[in-house]
Amino acid sequence: MRCIIPTRLNRSSTRAKPCAILKTMRKKHPWHGFGLGVLCLLPLCLLVACATPDARIKKHQDVFDAFPPEIQEKVREGEIEIGFNEDMVFIALGKPDREYLRRTAEGELTVWSYTAHYTQTRREMIDGRFNVRDPHSGRRHTVRDSVWVDVPTYHEYDRLRVEFEDDRVVAIEELNR
Repeated sequence: MRCIIPTRLNRSSTRAKPCAILKTMRKKHPWHGFGLGVLCLLPLCLLVACATPDARIKKHQDVFDAFPPEIQEKVREGEIEIGFNEDMVFIALGKPDREYLRRTAEGELTVWSYTAHYTQTRREMIDGRFNVRDPHSGRRHTVRDSVWVDVPTYHEYDRLRVEFEDDRVVAIEELNR
């Protein structure tokens, strides 16, 4: 039995590589390793730098110091309450993922939305013609076959919504999951 692995599926062509290629793919490229890893992690570290209440407190220490001690404790823990102002919520939770303007009969409200996400994967069978190369003879030919592929679906949802009226929290919606 010959082992032929499809490497790419698209409309123009599909190539296949023999199983021996898998062994060479495990070899590390000279650029892989510490240097490339640091380069890839640098943007992530910059994003995470302000991702905690402590980091935001350090960045806005003068604003945080003006809060009463009981509010400072809640903000340090990343908690919010009705009556907090926008600065308190920002330091506790960070920048909102979305901002809405809500108009009601009583007036306008600003709504901050914090989101979360998950990925769901489903399997689909794809029928098609694939160009393959025989690993023993090196000859190419087309085969008609079915292939199972994993199709990821990204889902985003609001996990927390905070409503402000006149710079004060008047409502908090949390998703019960």
